[in-house]
Amino acid sequence: MVITEIVKGNGDDAPKRLATRIGWFMAIWALSTVAFFVVASLLHLMVPK
Repeated sequence: MVITEIVKGNGDDAPKRLATRIGWFMAIWALSTVAFFVVASLLHLMVPK
């Protein structure tokens, strides 16, 4: 995965452009938010009312 290549080491290979860094941050934040809501929805469906 691309993200593992970026974060390994001491950051020498990190993107230099601020826009790219912000883009990575937004992408990771959005995906983690979506994953949270998917897991919460699945738990909501599995827990009896």
